[in-house]
Amino acid sequence: MPFGGSVTISPAATATRVLYIDDNQDNIFLLRRLFRRSCPDIALYTAMTGGEGVKAAIDERPALILLDNRLPDTNGEQVLRELATIPATAAIPVVILSADSSPVIIKELIAAGAADFLAKPFDGPQLLAILGRYLP
Repeated sequence: MPFGGSVTISPAATATRVLYIDDNQDNIFLLRRLFRRSCPDIALYTAMTGGEGVKAAIDERPALILLDNRLPDTNGEQVLRELATIPATAAIPVVILSADSSPVIIKELIAAGAADFLAKPFDGPQLLAILGRYLP
């Protein structure tokens, strides 16, 4: 894989791609499990830092990015702003998945370009509804 921490769920080259940027292995495991059971035709890529995530978004061109707000090297707002400046990633919808769910934080992230926000802990049907909203 071209970037550290990546995991492909579906080997199909034509599969819809989703990138999940989160540094918590438990969250990655849970999302991977949900995708295997409910979305086997989606290729899930992961990155554990904002820098890796931006690189993965450029390299993999996902249809959707799921982004945690607190990362070891940066925060969600900075990642959103960086993605918006890169022509190859500017149009990719980004959904924040974060336990930082105060109204002020949510407002800041939406203003920075997030398409949506889902508070952790979330349940499978909530995330599947988000996927249905943003994936072809």
